[in-house]
Order: sequence, then C-alpha cells, then structure tokens
Amino acid sequence: MTHLRGYLDSDDPLTRDIVTALIAYKEEDDCLDYKQTVDISSEKEWLGLTKDISALANTFGGYLVFGVDDGEHDIIGLSRDVANVLKDSSRIQGKINRFLEPQIGSLRSKEFRFDSKVVVALYIPQSKGVTHLVSKLGKFKHTSGAEKTALQQGTFDIRRSAGNHLGDSRDLDNVIDRRIEQFRASLIEKIARVVSSPASSDVFILSKDPNDKSGERFIIEDSPDSIPVKGMSFTIPPDGAEEEIAAWSVIYRGKSSLRPPSDEVWKWYALRNKLQLSKNYRRTLLKFSLWDNVPAFFWIQGLKARDIKETLLETIHDRPVGVEAKQMLVIASFMGETFFKRALRAFGEYNDRLAPAMKKFPDQGPRKSYGTMRKPKKQTTAQFKAGQLKELNSIAELALTKEKEPGTFVRWQAQALDCFLYSQDDLYR
Repeated sequence: MTHLRGYLDSDDPLTRDIVTALIAYKEEDDCLDYKQTVDISSEKEWLGLTKDISALANTFGGYLVFGVDDGEHDIIGLSRDVANVLKDSSRIQGKINRFLEPQIGSLRSKEFRFDSKVVVALYIPQSKGVTHLVSKLGKFKHTSGAEKTALQQGTFDIRRSAGNHLGDSRDLDNVIDRRIEQFRASLIEKIARVVSSPASSDVFILSKDPNDKSGERFIIEDSPDSIPVKGMSFTIPPDGAEEEIAAWSVIYRGKSSLRPPSDEVWKWYALRNKLQLSKNYRRTLLKFSLWDNVPAFFWIQGLKARDIKETLLETIHDRPVGVEAKQMLVIASFMGETFFKRALRAFGEYNDRLAPAMKKFPDQGPRKSYGTMRKPKKQTTAQFKAGQLKELNSIAELALTKEKEPGTFVRWQAQALDCFLYSQDDLYR
C-alpha cells in the first residue's frame, strides 16, 4: 500500500503507467477499489459511490478503477455510455455532493484503452483539514418496491481493510490526529529557517521569504521590513486549540526559549477535557506545563512510564533559567525512588541550590508532597472529588478569562488539586 500512496502524491496521479500499475496490483486495499461497471441510472449505485469516494477522501485518498472485475481483477471494459459519464469528474461530484458536507472537490477521472477495452480511473485526493459527513438521508427504491436507506445523516465513512466502514470514535481520533499532523507538516514546509531575535527583545518576526516567488514561505527573523509579532504568530492561522498546540510543538523543536506564553498553557489546561490529542502532544504539553508551573498530571494519564520518564528528563535538561524544580520532582517521585534520584542528578549543578526537603524522596507517598486533602464526614468520596474538580476548574477558567497566570499560592493550589484528581500512584511503574 505504501507505494500506492506514492502514486497519489505524484505530479500527475493519472498517467497511463500509474493506471497500468493499479490494474496489475490485483488487490484492493485502503487506497484502491476495483469496479466492474456502474449502473448510471441507479440511485442505489450512486449512493454506493458516494460512500466509496467519501471514505477514500476521509482516509488517505485513493483510486476507483472502473472496467476491472472486482473478483479476478481482469480487465472487462466499460460500455461507451458508462465511460462517458465516469470520465466526467464534474458530473460525479454533482451526484455525490448532494449528500455530503463539506462537499468534495478536485476529483479527476481519465479514460484509458487496454486491448480495445475501455477503463476509467477516478482519482480521489485526501481531504486535508476537513471530514466529509453525510448531510441528509440517502434513500433508494428496492426492487421489491420498499424504500431503503443507504446513507444516514450525521455519519461519516472511512476506508479500512480494503472496505468502507462507518466511522466510530477510534476512527474520529485517527482523523483528528491526521489533521493535526497535516497542519504541523504544512507549517514546517512554510517556515524556511528560524533565527533568534535580538537578545534584548521578546518579539519574534515573520517576513516573506524573498527566494520564494509564490509568496507562501516565511522566515522568522529580525529585519527592518518584517512584521513584528508579540509572543510568536503563525503563517497559517491555527483552527482551534489542537492546531495551536501542534504549531507550538513545531516552533518549540526542543528549544525552551520558543515555548508558548504561560496564559496559553493555562488556556489549554482549562480546555483539557475538550481536546483530542495524541501521545506526542500530551508529552509536549507536559513540558510546557512544568516550565510554567501549570498543573500537569492530567496530561500524563494513559502514558506509559517509559514515555513519562523520558519526557521528564528532557524537561529537566532543557529547563529555562528561573523555572522551579518542585513540580518536576513531585512527578518524578511517582515513578519510584530510583528514578527520583536519577531526576535529581539530571539537574546537575542546580541540585546544590535545592532545599534539602525537596531532595528527599517522600517516604509517606508522593501525594504527601502537596499535603493532605481531608474529606468531610458528611460527604461521599464522589461528592468530595466533584467539589475539588469544581474548584480546580474555577482556577483554570479564571486564568483563561483573565488571560494571565494565577498567583503563586493559587498556582500551587491548582497543582495540588490536579495531583489529587489525576495522579495514578503505582500505575506509572
């Protein structure tokens, strides 16, 4: 399948050589489907094509090759009338877009002859940044006279294991991850090079790359004709918090001085239950949170101990000047005494500046680092946790609305609540 995806990215994805290779492939997969023919007068078959095309567009893109038997994969050929319809990509788009939102564009189809037999190949590009949903019921009349539903409003299809499948929550996660990665890749492509602003400035600069005639590439630099952007900005406006996090992970690239403003990190924490993030972005948010004293235990839920340890050591190694070590050591203590001592050594010379109490492994348990939260006798455990969650959310939401980080005491209080609600004790070992 990997080399089929290479065809999709070709300058011309519908050359005769590529279509010949598609026919010779003789196996349907996530990017390729064979169709013997299509009854162009049948609403049922047009609804089926709507599912085929939207599923491919929602996944990796792909090809429908018409005129090839979908069993033995031999060339059968198409009638002239059918070929005339299928080689008209505008007509296909008009038929399928009756039921899709957003609509699919950029389809391409082309007719080929193999030993006097007509084959039409339809190219479906991957839809980047959108997911095509069924916008209304798609019905057809069965031969029995009964009305059947082929498309259900509000659903979406994906391509998996050489077939179409209704998207579920797992597929939605995959779609979101691909969308974030696509945004990340496009951002990397548009940044020509990164250099620091003058040491006396907190301002980073975006200016057009003079070597790029299309005007689509940008440089982050300091120059007289540049546009100053406080706290960084993006050549492509991020669409939502997930893309903001993806963009900052690109700009950061292991250099802590290019991290997002503290109020941004608090905003993401306030929105934490609404975000769909992959493991790598959770690891990045752990770093940002520890550097800005934002609660961090929420982000490491579900991460393997190996990933947490690796990220903690990177966070300590890249720690900006003036960043406190306490929260890093609290999380390190949850990983066991051996790793706690390793984390201490990672601080190097800064270790000598830590208070003796901070360098002592908490024998009574890591949670004791933030003190004890006592449940009132009249409350159930669930009621007590609900109250603590409400208090934590109010702190995070206040930081979000005021667009600034809380004071020292409130910040510590939020970290303690985050630890109480989200830390997982021995599950990190």
